[in-house]
Amino acid sequence: MDLQKLKEEYATQDNRGTAYPFYVQVQELRFVGVIADGYSASCPFGDDETKEEFKHPDYEGAYDSEQELLDQMLEENGQEYANNECSNIEVINCGYVWHPVEFFLTIKGAEKYMNANKHNHGKLRTYIAWFERRNYEMRGLLEELGFKVKD
Repeated sequence: MDLQKLKEEYATQDNRGTAYPFYVQVQELRFVGVIADGYSASCPFGDDETKEEFKHPDYEGAYDSEQELLDQMLEENGQEYANNECSNIEVINCGYVWHPVEFFLTIKGAEKYMNANKHNHGKLRTYIAWFERRNYEMRGLLEELGFKVKD
């Protein structure tokens, strides 16, 4: 690892409006449960997703769209079955939250990790967060190593 290149990348990358020093989280969208009608998957940070999934008693798992499930029914059992069974499709309101997986100093490092490990995870994203003002250890360590800690 070339520390000088890492420091340069850190100082010149897009900080997305976040104060220095910051770190980049890789987060994975994780299922938290079935949500009752009229509610959402309330994450303390308000960063969540609720989506409908479709299920049929004769098929394992849930499908992202009703059409995807109907296509599966049609392919496996034919048109008559699909027509008769479409009324048994259940719509499930599922909740998901973004869960931290790993952290990096650079977006480039996070994206490299995501590409190398996408087979181990579901949907991934990067999220930038800052080291709190009173995290003297990380602020001091980064400053000692010559990383940008002020804008």
